[in-house]
Amino acid sequence: MCAKFRGIQALIYSRLWRRQIFGKLKKDFPQKTTLAVFITDEPPAVLITIEKNIFDMKKLEEIKDINELDNIDCDGYFAAPRGYLYGGAPALMKGVGEGKVKMKNESAIFGIILRNIRQ
Repeated sequence: MCAKFRGIQALIYSRLWRRQIFGKLKKDFPQKTTLAVFITDEPPAVLITIEKNIFDMKKLEEIKDINELDNIDCDGYFAAPRGYLYGGAPALMKGVGEGKVKMKNESAIFGIILRNIRQ
């Protein structure tokens, strides 16, 4: 997938790369978009920047806690343990209620990302 990333981060990278190769990122993200993703049991968090059908991902080693995402300048973020992500929407909603899943601007942005991860 990608030597720079492992686990879910590598999966996100490979899905974004595939959409970039086929020119679909521009359709999904018509404007510059910056997202943070933190799988709490697979650190570090990553910051994804998408602009004009090109994406960049960088590790955010300084993020140690789910609440630190509020300090990142981004359009949206998603943080959850891996098990909640694999459990689909019901598990994510349960995690939100338990405080283990945290999202900012979860509408269309993360719908697109989660849909592409599961393909």
